[in-house]
Amino acid sequence: MGYTVNQVAKLAGVTLRTLRYYDKIGLLTPHTRTEAGYRIYSQEDVDKLQQVLFFKELDFPLARIREILDNPLFDRRDALKMQSDYLEKRAARYLKLSQLARETLSNLEGGNKMNKKDMFKGFDYDQMLEEQKQYEDEVKERWGNTDAYKESMAKTAKYTKEDWERINEVQMQNLKDLCELYNAKVPHDDPRVQEVVDRSRKFISDNFYDCPPEAFRCMGQMYVTDERFAAYYDKFAPGLASYYNDAIQYYCTKK
Repeated sequence: MGYTVNQVAKLAGVTLRTLRYYDKIGLLTPHTRTEAGYRIYSQEDVDKLQQVLFFKELDFPLARIREILDNPLFDRRDALKMQSDYLEKRAARYLKLSQLARETLSNLEGGNKMNKKDMFKGFDYDQMLEEQKQYEDEVKERWGNTDAYKESMAKTAKYTKEDWERINEVQMQNLKDLCELYNAKVPHDDPRVQEVVDRSRKFISDNFYDCPPEAFRCMGQMYVTDERFAAYYDKFAPGLASYYNDAIQYYCTKK
C-alpha cells in the first residue's frame, strides 16, 4: 500500500513543507515516485516518520536522527522501548511543573503563600543533569577546544543544586521580562529590551564563560538557525527567537 504526500501529512499531522524538507536532506525519502514525479510513501516510510517524530519530541537534532536511523544496527523495538521510557519520565516531570505553575498562580492571586524552596520543587536537579548529557558529545565536538568551553566546564563542575536553582531563577526572570516586552510589541531596539539583553550577556559571563559582544552576536544567530533553540524560545511566544536575535544583534552593534 502506498501513501501520497498529502495522505502522509494528514496522517502524521505534519506539513507538506516539512515532508519535502525531510526528503531534501535525506531524512525521509519516499519509497517510490510516479512517472509524473509525485512522492509515494510505503508503510516502511510511515514507520520511519513515526521514529523521526519520536526523536524530535526528545529534542534530537535532525542530523543526529538521520545518523541513528541510517545505522544498519538500528532496531525499532529497542528505540521504541527507550523512547517510551524517556517520554514517561518527561511526562511525569511536566506534570510536576504544571502543578507548580498552578500553585504559583494561586499564590500570585492571594492564595496559599509559597516559600522560596517550594517555588522550585518541580525543577528536578538530577533530571536536568540527565538531559544535559544528551548534548555533551555534540557540545564537546563543536566547542571542546575553545577557551569558553573549558572555562564553562571548570565553573559548572563546582555548582551545587542550590547554584543551579539560582541560575534557573535568574534565567527564567530574564526570559519572562523579554517575553512580556515582546507581547507588548515593544521594538527590539527599545532601551527596556536592551537592558534585558545586557543582563543576559552579563548572566552568561558571570555564570559560565566570558561572553564578549562578538560571541554574543553568534549566540543570537544560533537562536534562529538552530531549530532546537528556535523551538525553545518560540514555545513561549511564536516569533520570540527572532525578536531576541534582533535585539542581540542591535545590542552588539552598539558595543
